[in-house]
Amino acid sequence: MKYSYISASIIIACGLVGFGYFSSKNIKASSELVEVKGLSEKVVRANIGEMTVIISNSDDNFEKLYKKRISDKDKVIGFLKSQGITEEEIINSSMDASEYEEENKTISSGVTTVKKHKYFKTEDKINIRTKDIGKIQKIKEGIAKLSSEGVWINYNYSYPLTNFSDIKMEMMQEASENAKKNAEAFIKPYKQKISTVVYLKQGEITIRGEDEAESIESWNSKESTSINKKLRLVIRAGFAKSKK
Repeated sequence: MKYSYISASIIIACGLVGFGYFSSKNIKASSELVEVKGLSEKVVRANIGEMTVIISNSDDNFEKLYKKRISDKDKVIGFLKSQGITEEEIINSSMDASEYEEENKTISSGVTTVKKHKYFKTEDKINIRTKDIGKIQKIKEGIAKLSSEGVWINYNYSYPLTNFSDIKMEMMQEASENAKKNAEAFIKPYKQKISTVVYLKQGEITIRGEDEAESIESWNSKESTSINKKLRLVIRAGFAKSKK
């Protein structure tokens, strides 16, 4: 695909303790400074659907093969359009051709004879990109019927989150507010208050599929094929204590 998007495995978060990170491991206090972590979590929906449909054909007669691949491609394009895909959403298509040999062994009177037969193979790829991700779902549900029409087909798909930068800014603000609340809650029992921010540093970022397990041991990212993404952003912050 000529479009790029954020990978599912930006950074694997580890050692995170509870919502808000309110624990002795995540808050440190000196005579003048309170150091905390702040957390923001969101579940967001992908804003783009992408799919690559792969049509494969092979034959020992190149002319016959060429006619078959044209017929198959027309069937696939027709099917995609029946599912609501427009010409603009078919972003490009390509075709690769190759040849290979198969061996046929026969044994007669103890003598093995090997005959090689040449075949031709083609692989057409049709790339789809749409803002209506429901169309990708429809294609997945109905594409199997093409097999009954003699079309040898495969596909892969993903649901990118291309507006992550905008969402990240919101999450950084939320995480900063969360850090401030943690710092205030931590020193409140000591009749103290925080004053100014000394530093703010972005920490871990993770993107997972919504139903994906949190533990690192079971990490098997399904983010790219999940419509709903679970985002987590952590910041580190230091607050000065009020001298009043």
